[in-house]
Parts: sequence; C-alpha cells; structure tokens
Amino acid sequence: MQIAVGSDVLPHDVLGLVVGELILIAGVAALILHFFRSRSSDRSTLYIGLASLLYGLRLVAGLHQLESALPAFPWRNLQFAITMVIGVPFALYIGSTLGRAYPRYTRAVVIATVGVGLYGAASLILHAPLDRVIFANGVVIVVGLMGWLYIGIYPKIPIDREIRVLRAGLLVLALFSGYQNLAVMGVLPYYGFVEPVGMLFLLGTLLYVSASRSLEQERHLLAIRNELEIARQIQSALLPQLDGAVAGLEIHARYSPAGSVAGDFYDVLTDGHGVGVLIADVSGHGVPAALSASLLKVALRAEAVHMASPDQVLSGLNRTLTGMLGRQFITAAYVYFDPAGRAMSYAGAGHPPVLLWHTRMRTVETIEENGLFLGPFPGAQYSARRLPFEPGDRCLLYTDGLLEAANGGGEEFGPIRLTSFLAANSDAPTDRVCTALLDRVKKWSGDQMQSQQDDITFVAIEFCAPTSALRENPHMVEASAG
Repeated sequence: MQIAVGSDVLPHDVLGLVVGELILIAGVAALILHFFRSRSSDRSTLYIGLASLLYGLRLVAGLHQLESALPAFPWRNLQFAITMVIGVPFALYIGSTLGRAYPRYTRAVVIATVGVGLYGAASLILHAPLDRVIFANGVVIVVGLMGWLYIGIYPKIPIDREIRVLRAGLLVLALFSGYQNLAVMGVLPYYGFVEPVGMLFLLGTLLYVSASRSLEQERHLLAIRNELEIARQIQSALLPQLDGAVAGLEIHARYSPAGSVAGDFYDVLTDGHGVGVLIADVSGHGVPAALSASLLKVALRAEAVHMASPDQVLSGLNRTLTGMLGRQFITAAYVYFDPAGRAMSYAGAGHPPVLLWHTRMRTVETIEENGLFLGPFPGAQYSARRLPFEPGDRCLLYTDGLLEAANGGGEEFGPIRLTSFLAANSDAPTDRVCTALLDRVKKWSGDQMQSQQDDITFVAIEFCAPTSALRENPHMVEASAG
C-alpha cells in the first residue's frame, strides 16, 4: 500500500522484524486456511493472505541489519517491486468483502495498479529514475483509498457486526496508509514509518471476524448434525422391523447407510396369501436421496392392490414417481412370494440381479428380469418372471453397495464372493447369515468402511415350511390398507 524508499524504515530493526514476522505468519496462515477450504468460492482469505505475505516480506526486506549482512542483494529493488504489486491483492480483498457491490471499481483499481507496476518494471529494467513511478503509484493508492473509504461508508450490502468490524479495520489502515503515502509524496510532513500500525489493526479485525465465523459455523454444523440425527431416526422408523416368520417365510434385513441418512429402502407387503418384498436404491447420497426414498413408502402403499403382480407394482411406482425425482432415478427389485403355490415372481428396474439358493440342488442361481430405472421414463414397461420356491430355498435382494464395497487396494467385494458366501453358509440360520454377511463385507473393506461410499442394504427370505395360514405381523403393510 505505502511507497517504499530508502529512508522508509522503522527506527529500530527489532520492532520491524517482530511486526514483519507477525504479518508474514498471518499471511501464511490465511493462505493455508484458503487451501484447506479449496471447495469454497470465497477467495477473501487468498487475497488477504497474499497481501499480508507481501507486506510482511517488504518490512523484513527493509531492515538495516539485513542489508548490511547481505549488501550484494538488491533489497531496495525488492521493496520497490513489492510496493508496485501489493495493491492488487489488497484491492481484490476489499472488492470481495466490502466492495462486492462495486465490481467495476475493483477492476479499475486493479488495472491502474497493474499499469503502474508495469511502468515501474520498465523503469527498473531501463535503469530510469523512479521518482515519477513512485509519485504515480502514490496517486493511484491515495485515489483508490478515497474510493474504498466511500465504499466502506456506503457498501450497498447488508451490514452486520462482522461488516462493521471489518469496516473499522479498513478505515484505520486507510488513514495510516494515506498519511504514509502523502508524506512520501511530500504533501504532508514525514514523522516516521507508521503504516504497519494500521496493518496490524486490520489483521486484528480479520482475526475477530474469522473467529466469529468459525463459532457461527460450529453452531450451524451442530444444528445440522442434530437435524440429520432426527432424519436418521425418522428414516429408520420407515423401514419395517423384520423379526418373525410370515406364511412360512423367514425374512431378515440388514441396513448400513454411508451417511446419517441413505437412499436405500426396503419394505414388505402382505395380502393374506403371500408376501411382497421391495428393495430400492436412489441415485446419489445424503438428504436428497433419502427424501426420494421416503416417497417410495407412500407410492408402494398405493400399489398394494397389485402386490401379487411385480410388473404392475413397478409400472405403478414408475408412473407415480415420474416427474418427482428431478435428475435422480431409482433402481428397484420387487418379489412376490406365494408359499401355498411354492413359487416366487420377480421384476426389476435396472437393479442388481436376485440370488436364489436352491437347497435341493445345492446351487446359487442368478435371476435378472430388468426394465428401465424408475422415474426418468414415463412409458417404461416391466415384465415378471415366475420361479419355483421350495422349502429350504433362500432368496437374497440387495443394493449395489454390497457388491461395490472395496478393500484398501480398490478391489470390490463382487458377485463371485457373494455367491460363494451364500453357498458356504447355506445351512446356517437366515438371521445369522445376514449378520455374518455384513460382518464379512466390513472385514473385506477394513479401514475403507470408515469412509463408506455407498449404502449397503440387503434382504434375505427363506421358505421355511409350507402353510396356508398367514400369521399377522404388525410391522408389515397390509394390502387392504392401500
């Protein structure tokens, strides 16, 4: 900001060194903070970091003892070069904070500062006198400061406590810097190098604003965590508690969301004759996916009258969800189990294939009968496949997070390991198999499970024994309620 000449140094090198190092450290800290917040569009910390770094470096370069220790180094040229460019990050910083409503003025100051800087660079290269460059730079700085003072008084943006503090810091710096430059230009009497006092005051206000913003962000994050915890509890309550046998079917599920809330969903329908099981996976993660998944609960109830026809259930869900998901889509698989007829009917919508363990043949069959995703295609058609389902057989519905769980080397769990696990644990109780499968996937992922990228959900259904009576389960949806 201020114009540096040979005599513009602090009376005591110790004071200059201390102040310069403080400002240098503040600049480095601001730059580190900016790069740790690389996803943020706010560049104010970048600009003030560069400005502070240059300002502190200029103070240190003006120390008498440093010049005496290394007389061959062009310290004065370094000070002069920094002076020519330091106005740019300062202008960008003020323009990104108080001057957001004045982008043209910010651009004008930056262009004028760059122009004077190029003039100064040419003068250095040609070994021309620098008096005119120093005077021109002083004019740009003083005129710029007058404009920034006006903007500080009339910022045309909402004025809160942070803006008031920042405005006070800029005002103090402008007063000290304005005096310093006018003194160097000979307009005012010179009483010493006092501009760093204003710079320290500005950095103090920035420290206050940063601390205030950090506390506010912490309170905001805490409120978000509380809301997400409530959302998690609500979403968990939407999922049925599968804790008993129904119509000779034993049904168990495991649900491991990647975050507080998930885009995976499963539900169960009963109609007095059989059981329908839906599993679905919404594209994306987090709250948007969870909100779309919650729509399935209501949409599925409306299709309960068609629960024995998987193709009609998926067609109905697709009609209901079309136009409601934005850019999202849903993959789904729906299976209806008819214990009396010893059969199951399956239809899918872009979902991973169903796995069926045949206890009599001791084999795992992969079943796929897929139509298009739910949501984006209003006229999508779905077809169902009917298969025998005998006592002892076991069916597994799952989302792709189960297959895509990766270990430290990036290798996915995959379908081969999944089918091998089902075959190896075919004689174990279904509930125990589900627990062991989730543990197996977590062990496979190891430390990667802490940064789980996708939700993991699966439902296992085993035909225990034929029956003609359907035992009531209060956690399952009755088709008559649709």
